[in-house]
Amino acid sequence: MRTQQHLHIAVLDVDVPVPNVYYARGLYSTQFRKLLRAAAGRIAEDEGRDEDIEIHTTAFDTLGGNLPSLASLSTQPTATVTKAGEVINPLALPITGILITGSVASTYGAEYQSWVAPLLEFITTVYEQYPHVRIFGSCFGHQALAEALLAGSASANEVKVGCCPDGKEAGLAQVELTQGFVDAFPCLRGKRALRLQMIHGDWVTVESSPEKALPSPWMNIGGSKPCPIQGLYCPGRVLSYQGHFEFDSFVNRETCVDFGGRLGWAKELVEQYVTAIGDVDGSGDDSKLAAEVLVRFFAGEDGAHDKQGMIKAQDEKSMGVTRLIGGLVGQLMGGSWWPSKA
Repeated sequence: MRTQQHLHIAVLDVDVPVPNVYYARGLYSTQFRKLLRAAAGRIAEDEGRDEDIEIHTTAFDTLGGNLPSLASLSTQPTATVTKAGEVINPLALPITGILITGSVASTYGAEYQSWVAPLLEFITTVYEQYPHVRIFGSCFGHQALAEALLAGSASANEVKVGCCPDGKEAGLAQVELTQGFVDAFPCLRGKRALRLQMIHGDWVTVESSPEKALPSPWMNIGGSKPCPIQGLYCPGRVLSYQGHFEFDSFVNRETCVDFGGRLGWAKELVEQYVTAIGDVDGSGDDSKLAAEVLVRFFAGEDGAHDKQGMIKAQDEKSMGVTRLIGGLVGQLMGGSWWPSKA
């Protein structure tokens, strides 16, 4: 009998797309929902698979101060599973995952952004008290996770989110993947790199050396020459990308041009970025594969976990042990999108 696993993802909108993108595609939460559902559809076509993944999303205007209620978060190790095709009320499902979008803000300027500090506190609370809720961050979201879970940790006190010293990274970039990350996701086997659109002026780094290893069990998913830490992975708990699988050439180009005008970038610099962005959607980038990795992460299908997304070495009955592991896991980095002072 074919079944379907229902994932309820809370998408935290921490910015509004630039006008041309908003009019064409809607909010970032809408764009993510479309891409994740498409990725789940592709995964359903896997040979021998007897369970589909159904993606449900609820958007939260976090820029306006709205965050999910803690009472709405899942406290169970497994997501809701029904017969394939069975219709359920998605609003009745507990939230099984958190997705934090990109933003023009910087995490290290929290004192200037009234919504950033509550977001960082929320991330910490979810990580420490809700071990069955997985968290993903894109660009600013990646940096926010690092800031909340690693930058303040004694075991990861060298992890820092700050302004990229060599300037912004913009355009289609090749992220060389680490072997540990590839091994965790069977769909990445045989891949050495992911090509993703970039547009960021902040990064996550280790102060003593940008390429220094992160505290176990955290790992760097890979790096590019301008940005050695291109994402974070903590098995069963956290995944982040510095790049934007949700951005195609149109979205990144419009965003770049708008930012350039708004922030006073030199015309020559904007032209350089637009050239680097190119027009390479579809087979020209790895956005679809990156989306599939995220869906598998939310579904608990990363290699370090069983089908239910539980850490195999973890005692399911011991919340104390769960939180201890979560605490040890909490160590990495953070960054942002387009720093407002860029």
